[in-house]
Amino acid sequence: MNSKMPSNDSWDPTVLYSDLDMSEGLAEALKRSASGIGLTLDGLVDGFGRAELVTGRGIVSIHVGAWERGFGIGIHESGIEWASGATDDLGQVLRSIAAWQDGEPLDDHVLEFPFMKPGKLARAFAEGRVAEAQWQDLLDSEYRTGGQQLLVRLAQFGELRSFFPEISYGELRFTEAPPRQGDRMFRVQSDGAVFRVRESGPERREYALGGLDEVARRIVEFFAAD
Repeated sequence: MNSKMPSNDSWDPTVLYSDLDMSEGLAEALKRSASGIGLTLDGLVDGFGRAELVTGRGIVSIHVGAWERGFGIGIHESGIEWASGATDDLGQVLRSIAAWQDGEPLDDHVLEFPFMKPGKLARAFAEGRVAEAQWQDLLDSEYRTGGQQLLVRLAQFGELRSFFPEISYGELRFTEAPPRQGDRMFRVQSDGAVFRVRESGPERREYALGGLDEVARRIVEFFAAD
């Protein structure tokens, strides 16, 4: 679904969404439509180019397609995608949102609403093993970047497996595993025989370490600090 909005004021939502009065915004339109079929979505508010609903399992975001009719849905919590999908059926969109808000389990949700697909780490997140799943996904990656190669080298240190790794532009990043991520982030890059480190948290620090075991020890110390 092409959801990019037009760059001018020529877009007329009534052409594609005659069943949805968006004169007061998308959130109000969805709430009115939900009420019309016996559902309550009072928590919906307008965000940037979308409507959003805070639930007990993350934020549901809904946007509409600009060039073709369609509703895109994404459900995220602590940086993890629970599920996402798109359909042109407004009733199904509203029922999906309401079911998630009411606590419908992930597997039941994607079965009832086949246009919704579970996120890559969603089931691991639900089972409390998201860090383990993220490690395995990155270690199995075919993209042999500098960050991935460094993660492979650090995999021998079992004490690091409780932290949540990410790779960006060759840099390896660690945070606490969702949902306890907080504001601490440990970044490290391999620069020949030296490891360049950046710490973000209560204080910001940059320094170099000379050995892989030093890196592993420092990661543990960093997240253990008050």
